[in-house]
Amino acid sequence: MIKKSRAYVVGFLCLGSVLSCAEEPNTVIATISVGDTPASMAVTPDNLFAYVANNNNDSLPGGDTVSVLNLTYNTLEQTISDSSFNEPYTVTINAAGTKAYVTNSNGTTVSIIDIRTNTVTGVIGGFDGPSGFVITPDGNHAYVNNYGGPSGVGSGNGTTVRVVDLNTNAIVGPAITVGLAPAAMAITPDGAQIYVINYVDGNLGTGTISIINTRDNSVQLDVITGLSGPFAIAITPNGKYAYITNFGSNNFSPVGTTVSVVSIQSNTIVATITLGIQPSGVAITPDGAFAYVTNYSTVYNGPGFTILTSAQGAVSVIDIKSNTVVDQVIGVGLSPASITISPNGQFAYVTNYRSNTVSVIALPSVLYDVNRLRPIYNLQLDETINKLNEAGLL
Repeated sequence: MIKKSRAYVVGFLCLGSVLSCAEEPNTVIATISVGDTPASMAVTPDNLFAYVANNNNDSLPGGDTVSVLNLTYNTLEQTISDSSFNEPYTVTINAAGTKAYVTNSNGTTVSIIDIRTNTVTGVIGGFDGPSGFVITPDGNHAYVNNYGGPSGVGSGNGTTVRVVDLNTNAIVGPAITVGLAPAAMAITPDGAQIYVINYVDGNLGTGTISIINTRDNSVQLDVITGLSGPFAIAITPNGKYAYITNFGSNNFSPVGTTVSVVSIQSNTIVATITLGIQPSGVAITPDGAFAYVTNYSTVYNGPGFTILTSAQGAVSVIDIKSNTVVDQVIGVGLSPASITISPNGQFAYVTNYRSNTVSVIALPSVLYDVNRLRPIYNLQLDETINKLNEAGLL
């Protein structure tokens, strides 16, 4: 009886400390099953929910979906299906946390999800294989890059970005010409410029960056060169640097292995950091201290581009102050395509394209968000009290 009593009390004390004790940093603490080939995701401003674009590259009937994740319990909350979805690729949530914008990469539209009801309430048309969506700080406009799609110029043949008035949900102004195959974009914290990475053909050194000045939508075309199949971009919170992953070819040969660091002030590449195979997604912590990069690790093992094989994916961590790679590598699922960091900087979420999962990584943090963890704490506390009552200890 004494041993059982001590065990319950110890359990109670550990559960009660969950509000102040963080998980082991830079480790996977949960894996969540989602839909087919999750490509990217976004977290709501309150850190409570995430929306995952399931790209359905396996062309499963009804597979074009968006998964809603409950980040308190790290579980699948809901799966949203809608006829407007066509290989959903990215999700962008507005600052108010009221709408999620989903780019349909195999079509010509962006779907709008009402976060309160988790239903599609609008569709914006007029794009060509949209693959990225950034919102200006004032929330009035969005920029959408056209990578190219089957009903337009063809995949990888796009050269434009369109501007959307988010008050009317309509395209405004003429198309903005950028480089070939604009793959992704990032907006500077002050909203003055948008950096567009152009994949071009995926060969070494052929990728470029075009810069859009949002004041008048003028363009510095291909002002930065020397990238290798650029795939994703993230700008530091202080607006000084951009980190770009060099994936290499979408045909998985040649293979990229680096991240390029661009100075926003000089618009030059100031550092090249070697990582793993096919750096894919990149996200920067809110304090600007670290960049987290996914390594896709998917190559052809057979002759003549055959036997496409996914090895275990990994996340590398870059110390931004020194632009050096932290020794620790975080193992995740197969073909990790993207990574998103929660607004409070406490968790990173990785979409594993071939595993159909999301890996949850605990980041170094002084204190967990009490409001986020309180439901878990209360549940565990109730369970512990019930056990103590059953044992006759209360």
